[in-house]
Amino acid sequence: MQILRNGLFMLLTAALLIACSSSNSPEKVAKEYINAVLANDIDGLMNTLYIPADAHKDQETLMRGKLTMMLAEASTRVISQGGVKEVTYSKPEYNAEKTRATMAATIHYKKDNAPKKEETIVLVDTKDGWKVSL
Repeated sequence: MQILRNGLFMLLTAALLIACSSSNSPEKVAKEYINAVLANDIDGLMNTLYIPADAHKDQETLMRGKLTMMLAEASTRVISQGGVKEVTYSKPEYNAEKTRATMAATIHYKKDNAPKKEETIVLVDTKDGWKVSL
């Protein structure tokens, strides 16, 4: 019984560590980034961004302000096009060192005559996992 309990404890601990680890994929971060933009979620968007450690201390505040305005414009565009039908993503293309990746996201709106919106997403592999580089 003790062996079973210890084995179960080790399995649950491993699952928790995997779930909480900072390892992520460019695909997952790109989807989180686009979902945050479409949901007008500034906090979610900021969580996906790469802000260099040597950045000026006010840079994050300035970015937040400008991105809040960008999200409002994106939200207006989504509403005017009847909402989002689907978002498709390309496979990531990596640099030789696999420290940078580029993906394309195509947003398809619900209105039949609405043009598709294509976004190029550049990601960088950081010590905290993959992040979007603006």
